[in-house]
Formats: sequence, structure tokens, C-alpha cells
Amino acid sequence: MKNSLERVRAMLRGERPDRAPLYDLLRNDAVLSHFGGEKLTYDNARDVVFRAYASAVDATRPVVRLPERERTGVRPNGREFRQYRWTAWVAHVEYADSDAWAAAKRKELDAYDPAWSAENEKAMRDHLEFVADHQRRLGEVFFFPATCSVGLMEVYLEVGLERFSYLLADCPDTVDAVIELNVVQTLSWIEHLPEDHGHEAVFCGDDIAFKTGPLLAPAWFKKHYFSRLARVCAAYHRKGIKVLFHSDGNLWPLLDGLVEANIDGLNPLEILAGMDPVEVHRRYPHLFLAGGIDVSRLLPLGKPQEIKDAVRRALDGTGGRLMVGSSTELHDGVPLENYLALREATLEHRG
Repeated sequence: MKNSLERVRAMLRGERPDRAPLYDLLRNDAVLSHFGGEKLTYDNARDVVFRAYASAVDATRPVVRLPERERTGVRPNGREFRQYRWTAWVAHVEYADSDAWAAAKRKELDAYDPAWSAENEKAMRDHLEFVADHQRRLGEVFFFPATCSVGLMEVYLEVGLERFSYLLADCPDTVDAVIELNVVQTLSWIEHLPEDHGHEAVFCGDDIAFKTGPLLAPAWFKKHYFSRLARVCAAYHRKGIKVLFHSDGNLWPLLDGLVEANIDGLNPLEILAGMDPVEVHRRYPHLFLAGGIDVSRLLPLGKPQEIKDAVRRALDGTGGRLMVGSSTELHDGVPLENYLALREATLEHRG
């Protein structure tokens, strides 16, 4: 949409744009077909999806996903996967026990070479080309690329949360060392960004909470996580890059630590987990916020007027410091009329 880039840039600078930006991940056939101008198919997906984003939103985050045919297979790393139209399932890596996991990770830790390699440089070039290609296709839409972060999620996603809980009890020092290596690699990656990296803001995703509260005790995050996140944020800031931190769930017991680590923005503000954007803004008015409209119940099941009321309340209560969107992603269960209601309320708001 016209002026989308400047609208989001004003938000990042702490200024109030002409209106609140619209921000979302579009994984919804009806919405994509409507804004793309034709029925979405596998054959026309690339054109229709990017055209829809350019018409529907001011900002998005990685990745602008295209619908895929359902299939199963094995990835190069040996992990089985099942691909659905908009999502995928990947099997966990199986280890005999905690000792086997720790032995495998210690081997990786011992083999780590901190020198910036030709392989690292190629990966960096590939990433920058990917981001540049997305931005070209999106036009005026502001793109928050996914980049490296603390990487807690990478550790538990490999083995699953149940196995991860055993690892924390059986070999906590190795878990800590693996997370530290993730941070060291992240800092090296940021340090080697070229001057023309083109990143104005990045999306740092690390799901660290359930709906009921943090994934681990707040004391664990205070000891093992926040200082590392602070190092990552500081490295991005030295490159002139803002940090949009992402985690689903109830973050209230952790928000002071996240803010002290100097994140710039917060997403997705999961409403049913208690993350009310109005209250987040009241406590941390300097943060820019993204999301904040419930997509678990309200957007798929509510009435258009209820959605408009929720958008207006969120914008009135955040002083316009909210990029309005779903509280995770706009999935296929959201009726087109309900997304149009969200969009209309945002475009009309001038509070």
C-alpha cells in the first residue's frame, strides 16, 4: 500500500504515523485470493501471494510462504517431515538418552571453529539475496527478516519439550554451553553483516512461554537468557538495526527482563495468554507492538463488529504504537469478512 514503508519506519523511530500499520502473516486462501485479484492456485501462487501482501498489509515477517502440496519425505539431515498446505511437521531427533545427547553436543562444541569461513560467507550472501528478493517482490511492504537470536527454541525443537526437560535435569551445563554457542554464532553473523546489509529491523523469534506462563522458571531466564539476549540486541543496535522480539504465550513474568535486554518491539501479543496490548503499552510505552488481535477465537469465530471494536480499543489504548494484526498468523480458519473488518477499522482509525 502507498506509504507503507515510511509508515512503519515512523513507528520504529518512535513517531506516530498517519495511521497504524497493518502487519500480518497471510496463510489464508480467501484473503490471499481477494487481495491478489484472482483465485489462489499452486500454479499462480507466487504472483498472487506477493500481490496480495502488497495490497493488504504494510508489514510482514518471514517467510512469505506459498501454499504447498501435501507430501511426506526425509530432509537431508535425516529427519522425517510431513508437509501440509500451509504448515509442516518435522520429526524430533532421537537420542538413546541424555548422555548420548550430551556426547553428541560436546563433539560439536569441540569441533566449532570461530573463524569466518567461505561457507559462512556464502550463507550470508544467500540470506541477503533472499531478503532483497522478498523486499523487491513486496514493494512498499516493510519486511522483517528472520535472523539469529539466542536460540533456545533451536535446542528444544530438535528433541521435543519432554526430552528437553530431561536434558535440563541431567546435563544442564551442556545445555548452557549449546545455547552459548548459538549466541556466539549469532554475534559472529551480525558482526560480518556488510555495511549495505539493508536490514532496518529484524525478527528475532524464540518461543519461550506457554499460555499459562514461561517455558521455564523466571529464575532460569534471569541466569541463562536475558544477558545473552542483551548481547544480541546490542550487536544489532551497533549495526543500526531494530529488534522485534517474538514469542507466543504469557510473557508477563519475563517482560521486565526482555525490556532490560533492550528489545525494541514485541510480537505477537497472544491475547488468550493474557498479553493485552493496552497493558503492555501502559507499562512499556517505548516498545513498538505488532499483532494483538486474537486469532484463536475472535478472528475465526467472532462477528465483524466485535473485531472492529477490538481493533479500536487496542489502537485507542496504545496511542497508535501498535502494528495491527493477528496474534500469530492469519490462518485459513478466519473468514474473509472478519479480516476485512480488522483492516477497515485500522484504516479508519485516527485517534
